[in-house]
Amino acid sequence: EPALHNPADSNYGKVVSFCEFTFNDVQLFVNISYVDLVTALPIGLRLQGDGDRSVAPLPAGAVDAIAAELTGQAEADGQPWDRLIMRDDGGRILRVMSPQNLMAPALGQPDMPFADYWSGYADRVWEHYRGTDLNVDLQGGRGVLTGRVEGDVLVFGDGSTFAKPNSWDVFTCNHGPFANIPSDSEEKKGLLARIAAAFNRSTIHSHAEQPNGPGVDEFYLDPVTNHYSRAVHANSPIGYAFPYDDVTPDGAPDQSGAAFDGNPSRLTVNAG
Repeated sequence: EPALHNPADSNYGKVVSFCEFTFNDVQLFVNISYVDLVTALPIGLRLQGDGDRSVAPLPAGAVDAIAAELTGQAEADGQPWDRLIMRDDGGRILRVMSPQNLMAPALGQPDMPFADYWSGYADRVWEHYRGTDLNVDLQGGRGVLTGRVEGDVLVFGDGSTFAKPNSWDVFTCNHGPFANIPSDSEEKKGLLARIAAAFNRSTIHSHAEQPNGPGVDEFYLDPVTNHYSRAVHANSPIGYAFPYDDVTPDGAPDQSGAAFDGNPSRLTVNAG
C-alpha cells in the first residue's frame, strides 16, 4: 500500500488495492476493507468450504461517485471531506482515504483536520444520557447493560466506564475511551464496539437502545456523522467503512463484507 502522505513513495501515484485474511487452525477469515481507503481497483471475494459466500466488489464508477459525494459534503458543511480524495497528476482518482488518515499527520496540531468535528455531537449525547438510560445489547445471548453519564463519564452497571470521545477517538475507534485494551473484560469490549459504531453512524443520540434500536436506513442521518462511511455504503454493496462496521442490529443484513469458513476448500479473489 502506498504511503498516503509521501509522494516520493514509488507507489504513490499507482492504483493499489487489497483484501485481508487470516488462515489458522480454526478458520479462514477474509474481508474486503474500506477502513483505510477505497481505491479505483475493486476487489471481490468468494470463499467455498462448508458454505459458499461471495462478497461483491465496488461497482463501476463507485469511487468517482464517492468522491463526488464527499466534495458536495465539504461544500455543505465546510469540513475537509474533499481532501480525502487523492488524484494523480492527470486528475484521475487513485483512492479516497478515510478521515483518520487525513488527521494522522497533523495529530496534536492546532490545524488538525476534523479536530472538533464530533465535539458538539458528543456534548449532546453526554447531556442526553445524564437523565436517560442507554441500553446496550451485547448480543449473542450475552445480555443488556445499562449506562448513564455521571459527572463526565458514561458508567455501566458492570463497572465499565467511557470518557467522552473526541474526533480522533470516533474515527479510529481505537483511541481514548475506545482503545481496545486486551485486559478489559469481554463486556467492556462488547460495549466499546457498539458505542463506537453508534457514534460513527450517529444513532447513539437518537436511539437509547443499541444496536437494535435504529434500522440500517436510519444510519448516517444526523448532519454530524461519518460521511466517508455514509458515502462508501451509499455506493458499495458491502464492506467495512470503519473498524466496527460489523456491529449489526439483530436480523439486519451484514454491512461489513466479511466471509469465514472453518473448513475452507477454495478462496477466489477477483481484481477489477
